Amino acid sequence: MKQSYIDFPKLSKLLKARRDALGYGLRDAADAIEEISPSTLSRIEGERVQDLNVSTFLRLCDWLHVAPKDLIISEQHANDEPKLPVMESVELHLRAAKELDEQTALMLAKMVNAAYEAVKHDG
Repeated sequence: MKQSYIDFPKLSKLLKARRDALGYGLRDAADAIEEISPSTLSRIEGERVQDLNVSTFLRLCDWLHVAPKDLIISEQHANDEPKLPVMESVELHLRAAKELDEQTALMLAKMVNAAYEAVKHDG
């Protein structure tokens, strides 16, 4: 039976990028997410977590605006070097840009994604 796992390296990068984009410390982020401790967030960012309960994982996904399926990897890819798709990488960079507010970064990411998809389908 093939098993699946949470992609903790990817989750760590997304969590750090979102906190940086918002200018949040661990305590601020924990307060915003609710029902999660700053120490748990620290362990996730430091990739020192082996597992999360489902409700915590889903709250994190909601706060990160990421579909849970985008943070799940299959057993066969569990030891691969984590690689973000081009569009996720662009979105992370936009969210991390301190001079952009979160809404502007999200809208720019959507625009870049729409252009990328249009070119991909035309080519």
